[in-house]
Amino acid sequence: MRRFRSVRRPAWLLLGAVGVFALFSVIFRATGTMSSQVFLYVFQPLGAVAIAGLAYYLAGGIQDRVRRQGDKAFMVGSVIAVWFVLYFISGLATTYVRNTLVATPSAIMLNIFGFGLAVVAIEYTRHKVILLAGRRNAAWFGVLAAVVFAIQQLNLPALFAAGNPEELLKLAVSDVVPLFVSSLLLTFLAISSGLPSMLVYRLGVLAVTILLPIVPKYDWYLTGISSVLLSVAVYLVIDRAQQGKQAEHRRHYTHLRRAYDAMSLIILIGLVMLMTGFFKYKPMVIMSDSMKPLYGRGSMVIVNAVDSPLDVQVGDVIQFRGTDKMITHRVESIDQADDGSGGRVFITKGDNNPSRDPPVAENKIVGIVKAQIPYIGYPTVWLRALAR
Repeated sequence: MRRFRSVRRPAWLLLGAVGVFALFSVIFRATGTMSSQVFLYVFQPLGAVAIAGLAYYLAGGIQDRVRRQGDKAFMVGSVIAVWFVLYFISGLATTYVRNTLVATPSAIMLNIFGFGLAVVAIEYTRHKVILLAGRRNAAWFGVLAAVVFAIQQLNLPALFAAGNPEELLKLAVSDVVPLFVSSLLLTFLAISSGLPSMLVYRLGVLAVTILLPIVPKYDWYLTGISSVLLSVAVYLVIDRAQQGKQAEHRRHYTHLRRAYDAMSLIILIGLVMLMTGFFKYKPMVIMSDSMKPLYGRGSMVIVNAVDSPLDVQVGDVIQFRGTDKMITHRVESIDQADDGSGGRVFITKGDNNPSRDPPVAENKIVGIVKAQIPYIGYPTVWLRALAR
């Protein structure tokens, strides 16, 4: 309790106001009492500005003692610029799609007002919350603030409405994990770099979202991973820039840095577990063009392990064990086994193949393909070709 009392009352009041804002956001989204347009372009920006006004009042004349804020903001901007170039060039591999948020000039201006105003106000509030809490409480209170601010931006109704584990996994990878990692990063920047770095990061990412007329065609997996990698890259650049400071200047954010290191390690372990098939979902590389144009050679597909062969339906793309390799083909029909066991056999065929495969027994099925990442598996293809 002593630690909680050490935080100034205005910091708790301001963080509580953010929590109430988050609660109303969840209620409005869940009940549908206001349209999405009103929510995004009226409630969100005006509510954020109101809380920013409260932050200005509660913070009074408190000053941020972080030095070299301009230099650190430039570092963050440089990382964003490199990420933007890599992100846009990646469309040469994944193809491009039209950005539906960039429809007309009036729509662009509306997005700049609605999203931009909300972003600036929320990050201003986050910055003031950290200043009010004080440097001594930056570690544990910063993590708490990061969670509250993440919940404020999270679409909880969509998460609760996930109808199956597959949808829940997609939301977790594409939205939940990147959002919490980003919020933790922004809180770290509030402690170590100041408000300019926070705004450069948030507005830079927002600009890519609402200003580009075309964007790379990313699926849920790539969307989430690219966002997390950007946060990690910004953190590493700022953290390494701090290494030259004396230990007394670093102790205020050491614990939060450790928390972010732990988060990065957890994400890395999660990716390793996914790649090794620890979860129900497992990535596999397509080694041929038998499923073109759906999946090309070098694509990585996400295979959902089946609990029962009854889950497999005609039209599903399945992965099964062949004579000496894994095969990914479409189910064209399902028949009864001839051995009198009452089991089923699956008749499969590659979309790009002229003939069907031999019948596939139930025990040969590995899983059903749920998603793909084009071209990312080419290193595996090349390595196997060299090993022959």
